Amino acid sequence: MESLSLFTKRSLAMDFFKKHFQKKTRQYLSSLVYLVLTPQKELGWVAKNIEAGKFFFSSKRNQERELKNLNDCQIISPESIFVYKGKVFWYKPNKIIKDYCIVFVKTVNSVEFAEKLYPDMDFRFCLVKDKLNNIINCAWVTFDGSKVAQQIPIFQDEPEYNAKDVFFEPTAIGDEFFFLERKWYTCTEKGKCILAELPLN
Repeated sequence: MESLSLFTKRSLAMDFFKKHFQKKTRQYLSSLVYLVLTPQKELGWVAKNIEAGKFFFSSKRNQERELKNLNDCQIISPESIFVYKGKVFWYKPNKIIKDYCIVFVKTVNSVEFAEKLYPDMDFRFCLVKDKLNNIINCAWVTFDGSKVAQQIPIFQDEPEYNAKDVFFEPTAIGDEFFFLERKWYTCTEKGKCILAELPLN
């Protein structure tokens, strides 16, 4: 996965935007610096300077531009899951360093990720297979009748696929399969379906 071009820690974004504020403490800046997706689907940090009535936006490290307003921008709340460029990320608290970090979810191994992204949908674990019946990925899938309404690839580092060129095979809890030279199975944890790895021997 290509690394993000923006600051991945909120503290680094706050340090970058300090120059626009008279008060420069983390406590003060934490309520004025947001992670957002713009209407153009740019992911970046916004600093709201109340005194000057300006918004500053940074989608790349150490670069910024002014925004006229936050209209149509999606503010990403701390501790939330979001999709950027078709990949799942987690705006996650780090209690050790008392910061918030953008984390790429390399393996979307719990249905909870899908449910947080699309709370009104019911997802099933499916094997993603090509026309030769080879497993090329796994996905959390919700169906509208026999059609796929929404799908989220589980192994996000694997090559992308066109949903029209594959089929999604639902599995039952406890089903085992091999993928990426490893053995996997589905089970439940706290009532939620998860993907777990089994030892090969």
